[in-house]
This record gives sequence, C-alpha cells and structure tokens, in this order.
Amino acid sequence: MLKYLIAFFLILAGNTAFQPVAAQNKNTQIRMPCGSGIVNYEHQSQYLVTNISAKSSFVRQVNIDPKSLQSGQLSLTFIGHSTFLIQSPENIRVITDYNDYFRADVQPDIVTMDVEGGSHSTNLISPNISFVLRGWTEALTLQRHDVTLKDVRVYNLPTNITDFGAGFSNFSSVFIIQSQGLCIAHMGHLRHILDQQQLTDIGRIDVLLIPIDRLVTQSYDELIHNIKGINPRLIIPMHFDGMPTAKTFLRDISTVYTVKRFGTHTMMLSRSTLPIKTEVLLLPPQRPGSKLEPRL
Repeated sequence: MLKYLIAFFLILAGNTAFQPVAAQNKNTQIRMPCGSGIVNYEHQSQYLVTNISAKSSFVRQVNIDPKSLQSGQLSLTFIGHSTFLIQSPENIRVITDYNDYFRADVQPDIVTMDVEGGSHSTNLISPNISFVLRGWTEALTLQRHDVTLKDVRVYNLPTNITDFGAGFSNFSSVFIIQSQGLCIAHMGHLRHILDQQQLTDIGRIDVLLIPIDRLVTQSYDELIHNIKGINPRLIIPMHFDGMPTAKTFLRDISTVYTVKRFGTHTMMLSRSTLPIKTEVLLLPPQRPGSKLEPRL
C-alpha cells in the first residue's frame, strides 16, 4: 500500500514540475499576443470617408480632431519615411521610429526606434517621454519590450537575429501597438521571411505598416510572403522618400490587393471601419523628405 501512495505522489509532483511556471502560479499574468480575445465589431462604411472615386481609387476623409476620439477609435498620422503618430482616446501618443529629422508637433508618451541610426532613432530624448523602446541590442541577448500606458500597449518581436555562438543578438524589431481593439504592426527594418512562430508571436494584426524600398529591407517577394502570413485588413506603405518609389510599389502590388490613395496624412481607425478584404492605402507624408532641426 505504501509503495502505491509513494508512486501516486511522485506522479502528482512530476505533473506539477513539468507545467509552465505561469500555470503553477495562478496569480501570474500571461501576456497574450495582439488580438487575443478581441471581439470583431460590425462592419460599417470604410475609413469614415466623404468621397471615394472608384476610377482614381482616391479616398478623402472627413476632418479629424484627435481630441475628439471616441472609444474604439485611434488616429494615425504619417509624419514621414517610417515615422507615424498614433493617438488614443485617453490621449496617449505613440511615435514610431522616433528620430531627429521627422518629428511630430506633439510630445509623445511612448516612442519606438526599430533600428539604430539615421532617420530611425535618436539619442535626443525628452525626460518627459514615459517609455523609450529601442528595437536593437548590442549585448548577446534579444531585445524584449512589453509596456502598457493607460489604454495603449506596445510590444516588440526581435528580428534580423544573429547567432554569435555564445548568444543571440537582433538588429531590429517589429513593434506592435495595441489599443481600442486595434492591432497595428510597424515592420521596421525586417529583412527576412517570418516563420510560423514569429507570426504567432506578432498576433492578429489589423493595420500593417510596411517598408517598400526593396533595397535595405525586404525584397518584393519576401514582403508579399510576410503580408500573406500576417493577413492584415489594411496595409500602409512607408520607408520611402520619393513618390516614384511609392508609385512603382503600388503598380506592382495592385495585382495582388486593391490599392487606394488617401487625401490627407491623418486618418481615423476603428475595427468597424476597416475594409473587409485586405487593401493597400497610401497616405501622403506630413513632412515629405524634410529634415527638421533636432529638438526636444
């Protein structure tokens, strides 16, 4: 009888030991990828537009006041190159690829910098910024972020990973902004095809900000592969300094997805106004090709 009791307790202990730590501790918060548990809202008119021309595929949106954002809405502004300003109803401002050249006229609360150098990062950081998230690491470890401020969560997926034998290092990151039931991914300087585990770690993405230079980031074929793997509702091109690059990209991708052009650099986002099928939407940059004086 004693040996059966001992065997029983050994099995019980073994089952507990092989469970994840989070499963053993019910008080441990498990951070799920973007989109987990989010309800799809009923679809309404696309982009809250006032005029859509099917002939020119040109979209013009009503004027937006970020201060009047309602629950379930975000505003997104294309500042230039790869810098976007995302604002939430609780007035949290996220700026992607925060740098010295393309800057918004507002003080951000969270900034991301996917890769070091140029128009993608800066060392001139205001102490009033709550979170400064750098996407690269110089040590033999992967850079990880997962922060929440009021109604906004930002986390990253390390990319362009190098194995140094003694450890791994990553050159850049995909940053994901989650707020108001929306998931926005900034692909950064991604230079490779994403595998299934990386796609799972990114989560469900509604709006995908993609680099279209085809020179220092993904090739066109790699980009299409990754877009199909992520399967966003809306694709917004970035990482270009001239319209010829954008026009060439739109011409090529129009064979795969519907392409539209937006009339202004700021748009309102909500799950109910996203297109049912994946579309590409080109926003004009607020500061096209401009280089501003560094400022805090």
